[in-house]
Amino acid sequence: MKAYLDILENVYKNSKDTRNNRTGIPDIGLGYGATFVHDMSMGFPLITTKKMGLKNIATELEFFLHGITDKKWLQDRKCNIWNEWANPIKVEQEYNAQMDSLKRRNITPNNLTKVATRNAIMDNERDLGPIYGFQWRHFGGEYQWNAERIARNPTDNFNPQKPGVDQVANAIDKLKNAPNDRRIIISAWNPSDMHQMALPPCHMMHQLIVRDGKISLIWTQRSCDMFLGIPYNIASYALLLLLYAKEANLTPHILKGELHDAHIYTNHIPQVCEQLVRKPYKLPTVEIPDKNWRGMLNWHAENGFILKDYMHHSALRGAVAR
Repeated sequence: MKAYLDILENVYKNSKDTRNNRTGIPDIGLGYGATFVHDMSMGFPLITTKKMGLKNIATELEFFLHGITDKKWLQDRKCNIWNEWANPIKVEQEYNAQMDSLKRRNITPNNLTKVATRNAIMDNERDLGPIYGFQWRHFGGEYQWNAERIARNPTDNFNPQKPGVDQVANAIDKLKNAPNDRRIIISAWNPSDMHQMALPPCHMMHQLIVRDGKISLIWTQRSCDMFLGIPYNIASYALLLLLYAKEANLTPHILKGELHDAHIYTNHIPQVCEQLVRKPYKLPTVEIPDKNWRGMLNWHAENGFILKDYMHHSALRGAVAR
């Protein structure tokens, strides 16, 4: 897809410096960001210059739409993209407990041991905190994690006396009853909950705009991993746009991404070079089938979309910057 590849090439060719960051893996990037624009009538924007798993993307989107924050829910569906993260409060509590135990035994761990200990704790902790889906469905609500409640119902992660604002339900209502409203906005950026989140939201908000029976979606992203993350985000928001369109009986139109800190991690540069020499194939199409459709808030990734004519090059893998 040319729109994405043009941005990727621009970042690769015009980045002037190498920058250190919190992950420990340096990146190159553009201080002024980039803008991605795609007309949905031209096909579904699933990258063809490397193999992409739309089932994985759809599973995470279902996870968000249902407001779930249990990592195991994803893992049970063979979606492992959140494996490396967890609620930082719980991680820190367990990490301090393990370090205190070593101290009582007169053991002084080296830095490698400390990193390995913290990573193992994040791997094993199921609670991701009030990340994207919780903010979409319970903005301003009180986050609660109770293992027994979660086991019975993975969406039961909030205080029913303080459920917060269901932004997605509100957006659906406006699309159906007040489509000219210029405030159909869903935000995941909630500073008051940031200390509990496994990761602060990278894609912070999206807005829906309706004109002449067509619906467009614009999302804003603060941090943009151009090789691994952005192709995933493009497909996820394109699928979300199709769901909104079906829900409100509108035609999907423009998908736009405001990509602020657009960067490439230095350990992904060989893969980026390979991707840039590959010739893109024609874009596939995606349909949301009528069968079993009970609205987007009851939508499931399993049998919830039909991908047609997806031709692609071989997979290009890269380590996640943790």
